[in-house]
Amino acid sequence: MISTEDKDDSLEWRKFLEGDDCAFVYFYRKYINSLFSFGMCFTMNRELVEDCIQEVFVNIYSRRKHLNETENVKFYLFKALKNTLFNAFQKDRPSSSLDSVPLSYSTDYTIEDQLIQNEQEQIEKDKIVHILEMLSPHQKEAIYYRYMEEMSIDEICVMMNMNYQAIQNLLQRAIKKMRGAITEYNDVRMIVKKGKRCL
Repeated sequence: MISTEDKDDSLEWRKFLEGDDCAFVYFYRKYINSLFSFGMCFTMNRELVEDCIQEVFVNIYSRRKHLNETENVKFYLFKALKNTLFNAFQKDRPSSSLDSVPLSYSTDYTIEDQLIQNEQEQIEKDKIVHILEMLSPHQKEAIYYRYMEEMSIDEICVMMNMNYQAIQNLLQRAIKKMRGAITEYNDVRMIVKKGKRCL
């Protein structure tokens, strides 16, 4: 079932394909921050991510007469950015692939991070980062698509070039590992708290 947001995007995309520059600006403003956050999952090179995002928008603008309609513009843009990053990594390291580039998931670049003021919030952020660091790059990527960007399994299959069952298995293993990490993390915190009371 197509969401209202996707329907709105499809309408604006159609306008863009017909030559409406305002529709192009609409997509840039709507998705620039999401694309930046997504790009920063693959590399901490802010300048590279910004350059690749610009390249994506320049490409779709210059090629719009040859583009097709789409029901999910956000997915289209994310896929385009991942491919552009892949090409950039290939130029820098011909023998590497995007799959070999670790997803950092550092939140230093987010607006939310700047708003974190108290110790409890910082502890929770450290907990999330710690847990994510225990996952493999593929697991991080699948978790990001599924739970951060709310993509369907089918969409994740396209993004990661894997079959449906492989993605399901990847997510299940990642969730199992995260649950174990959460339990371990909480156990360690309880031990630390008890230790402090003994001082």
